Amino acid sequence: MSTGWLTDERAELAAGRILDVAEELFLARGVSSVTMRHLASAVGCSRATLYRYFPGKQELHAAYVDRAATRVAESIAEQIREIGGPADRLTAAITTALTGVRADPALLAWFTPDAAGTSTRLALLSPAIESIAGSFLQDLGVTDAERALRAQWLVRVIVSLLTDPDPDNEEALLRRFVLPVVLT
Repeated sequence: MSTGWLTDERAELAAGRILDVAEELFLARGVSSVTMRHLASAVGCSRATLYRYFPGKQELHAAYVDRAATRVAESIAEQIREIGGPADRLTAAITTALTGVRADPALLAWFTPDAAGTSTRLALLSPAIESIAGSFLQDLGVTDAERALRAQWLVRVIVSLLTDPDPDNEEALLRRFVLPVVLT
């Protein structure tokens, strides 16, 4: 009898638990202050065990960002489902993403000045975030390479709005400066 599925399920649960504890530490200490040693101690495991699941801090960060981005993506998909027109859909998608991140203190901790560089790098490397941003731009009639470039630029815009917020003017800025570039 094979028990591979059980091993996979346990590994997934353990990784999820590690990410849950990492989230608590990111909120309490700040993203850049959390070390693998802190995390192993908080989880109650050895660093060797922690490294079995996440080979390094960058992989841990990437897994956390992908998991959080997936949650935000679900909210975005729900919000834009009934919206017609690419400009309105894109505006709603971006503002929903901004609102979702800002409503989650653990996610917002990634967009402080000391964590912004890490956040930008991870956002640009994250398959989940790339997929989300690319999905905003599905109906543009451009090549996949062009859509990917526009999605990367859009991620940079979103990160900048999160690190230096101006909620009262964001929608106007998006409509005036971002949409004309991204949608044409």
